Amino acid sequence: MKKLIAAALAALTVALFTACANDGQLAYIGDEAARTAALTGAGLSADAVTFLGTELASRDGTEYYLVSFTSGDSRYESQVDALSGVVLQTESAPLAQSASSPAEGSITAGDAKAKALAHAGLAETDVTFIKAELDRDDGRLVYDVEFYTADYKEYDYEIDAATGEVVSFDYDVEHYAPPTAAQSPAAIVNDGSTLSAEDAKAKALAHAGLSSDSVTFIKAELDRDDGRLVYDVEFYTADYKEYDYEIDAATGEVVSYDYDAEDYAPPAASGTLSAEDAKALALAQVPGASASDIREFETDRDDGRVEYEGKIVYGGMEYEFEIDGYSGAIRNWEAEPLHD
Repeated sequence: MKKLIAAALAALTVALFTACANDGQLAYIGDEAARTAALTGAGLSADAVTFLGTELASRDGTEYYLVSFTSGDSRYESQVDALSGVVLQTESAPLAQSASSPAEGSITAGDAKAKALAHAGLAETDVTFIKAELDRDDGRLVYDVEFYTADYKEYDYEIDAATGEVVSFDYDVEHYAPPTAAQSPAAIVNDGSTLSAEDAKAKALAHAGLSSDSVTFIKAELDRDDGRLVYDVEFYTADYKEYDYEIDAATGEVVSYDYDAEDYAPPAASGTLSAEDAKALALAQVPGASASDIREFETDRDDGRVEYEGKIVYGGMEYEFEIDGYSGAIRNWEAEPLHD
């Protein structure tokens, strides 16, 4: 009880300080304050822990910081309200290997970065790291490693923390735009030039040619997509046509949209790239693979553009791809080992 009271008092102090610092306008408390509140809630001091990551998240309309850290042989995850600093929840679990003192035969975060770079055929000087953090995946301790190149191709790896094996990887060739300091969630959300959720709804409705009284909204929530802050807006009409929009939170631009309806029939494909050409492009990424190794393949339409999607299984690996039907650009490529 004393720990909870102390945490609440610390959080209230942070919230009041933040409000005053912004001329009375309540703002996000920030990563550092979130970590302090998480430590107070867990009854730990800063010199007794190793921080793994702090990120902004949202659930049921509540914005919170997810703070991850280790202490001794335990891993902690704490949810801290982004506005008030109140600790919403703290969970801990045994950690066989910690980032600060890995067990014999295991690898460090630096080793995991090196393994990922070697697999991608890149040098450390070619990339900027987003994170290299310990996590658990199906009971296995792994490092989540993310980085992007100078031309903003984003790579995501899972590296086995005991063996250094590449558990899974993918990269997104759509350009990743890393946020600047001025684009941090706290700065953007409290910037008067940024859209509100209601503004985002209005933008989506205008684009769809509908009015607010003709739809039912499912959600309008802030999220990040490739480093860009967007509103995820979803709604449906009386005849149950469902619309999904991504609206840029800074400019109001429609980033992407689609809707599902049983009676909806998209226009015939008119792309310049044939299905056979798309297959050839995909196979060229997997030396030695042939047409018989393509296990799935279909033509799809995304935001009015023709796309080819498929799967290649070859050499103990499974590859999934999306190829633009006009330019031939590989829009997405994922690969992971086959599991017995």
